[in-house]
Amino acid sequence: MNNELYPMIFKRKSFHLFRNTGQDRIPAEELESIPGIWAGLEPLYPEIRTMVRILPAARVNFKRDAEYCILIYSEKKDNYLMNAGYLGEQLDLYLTSRNIGTLWFGIGKPDQQTYDGLSYVIMIAVRKVTNDALFRKDMTKAKRKPLAEIWTGDTLGIADIARFSPSAVNSQPWYVENEEGILTVYRRNTGKHGIMPSSTITYYNRIDIGIYLCIMEICMAEKELSFDRELYADGGEKDREYTKIARYCLNKTEEETERSV
Repeated sequence: MNNELYPMIFKRKSFHLFRNTGQDRIPAEELESIPGIWAGLEPLYPEIRTMVRILPAARVNFKRDAEYCILIYSEKKDNYLMNAGYLGEQLDLYLTSRNIGTLWFGIGKPDQQTYDGLSYVIMIAVRKVTNDALFRKDMTKAKRKPLAEIWTGDTLGIADIARFSPSAVNSQPWYVENEEGILTVYRRNTGKHGIMPSSTITYYNRIDIGIYLCIMEICMAEKELSFDRELYADGGEKDREYTKIARYCLNKTEEETERSV
């Protein structure tokens, strides 16, 4: 994972309204580079084919002053939603590094539900932000669940940062157990949340959990924590509160290995 994205976790914000962002526009060459940037991102599942399309915001009836919307498409395979979220958050943080404001826009209507044999997943609205001060100044002011509700065991210095991952209607559907260096990540079934019915929120929460894994792994890279990862299929079941998503087995440091000999 590209740990150069780590500082962007603290800078990014969701631009629910793109107001007073200045008159600058995303340069054509920067816009044209985005599909190539996407192709170079690290997926959870390399075998799942994905792509992005970039359209003027007006083409998808986005009425909040964005310039463009980046539409994410994917093959429909096990965990394709999680994979799209994992990739999309890397792009989100990259765009933030270029002073491009972003918004994961779940209720956007694509002009095409399928493209080049792939299915539409979600879109990210974007606009150039002239004033860097409009990005987040203090991430901790964002409303998030208390750490005790989403993590048990040693926080490793990453839990309190990863919990600020964006999610649909701020549902925060993640739960992590750390038992002696083995992290088990669950998607928590939040059911109906705000204005979203349970059927819709489950769809978006499977994207959200990919976003969370992305940010958690960036934090782990920053802390120089290496791991072996195992992923589990999430079919979006609604009949249980917790669905196991991933298992991270942390590798011991040289110092820990020497102590155990």
